[in-house]
Amino acid sequence: MGNGNLDLIRIYVSADSEKRVDLIIRNYPNFLGMVDGYTEGLCYMIENEKESNSKHESGALGVRIQGGNGMSDPTARKAIRNVMLFDALFNCDFSGDIMEGVDCAETYMEDAYVLRNMRKDYALFNSQLSILGTQQDFFTKYLRKEISLTDVAEDQGITYEAARQKIYKIRQRLKRQVISFMDRKIGGMP
Repeated sequence: MGNGNLDLIRIYVSADSEKRVDLIIRNYPNFLGMVDGYTEGLCYMIENEKESNSKHESGALGVRIQGGNGMSDPTARKAIRNVMLFDALFNCDFSGDIMEGVDCAETYMEDAYVLRNMRKDYALFNSQLSILGTQQDFFTKYLRKEISLTDVAEDQGITYEAARQKIYKIRQRLKRQVISFMDRKIGGMP
């Protein structure tokens, strides 16, 4: 995964809801790909680390995630998947030697939570596109960079500036709706 993707994830961690929506909008065509790429990288690192520790008497890395059903999962790959899927991390215990003096357990779990939340925000954003009604299709094409502002202007018989204003208003309306859900102020548009 490129450094740009990692930078985006780092920015996302400390961003407020408005900034997070901006990041989704600006990176919409490949946003989920970045998250998937980082997830795969994280799983790969943990799998390698587990292998490198398997020769120790204490056993493999020994990641134990206790899910909502009270069961623990000792498999690193499944453990990360569980963090993505469950709402709460009740217990995380990394045993064995972990990359000399570095507490990777906490870092991996934080990353897993961030990636899970990015996925949830992306799903929320997509679900809220429906508020645009008949404008949803063309705005989604605009987000995917399948059409430009010039295309919007030509298609609707308006000036470039009018098209820019139209897209801006749609973006702001959608942002307000998504942010209200992110901030748990559930409700329709005023």
